[in-house]
Amino acid sequence: MEINIDSLMRNSFGVLTNRCSVDDILEMYEGMDAMFYGNPLDLRTEELQEMLKYFENTEEYEYCSELKELIEAKNYADMDIFLDKLAQENGVTLH
Repeated sequence: MEINIDSLMRNSFGVLTNRCSVDDILEMYEGMDAMFYGNPLDLRTEELQEMLKYFENTEEYEYCSELKELIEAKNYADMDIFLDKLAQENGVTLH
């Protein structure tokens, strides 16, 4: 079976941006293997950046804009999680 990178990216992008669900994708590919780029429900920053590069190369800048927003939001969330864990491990100072 030939792997189509365009389908992988679009399937993951659709799920990531809530345009469709994993179940929607699975129904579209009924009788075939549905594939995604990474786990669309838990993509790492590096995977999001790879998707961004892909859509830059295909000149789909609306998708790029959405991915940049998602990357920024993920970076903020990751920093919040890191700071919360640090505070839990070391205590919180008020000064």
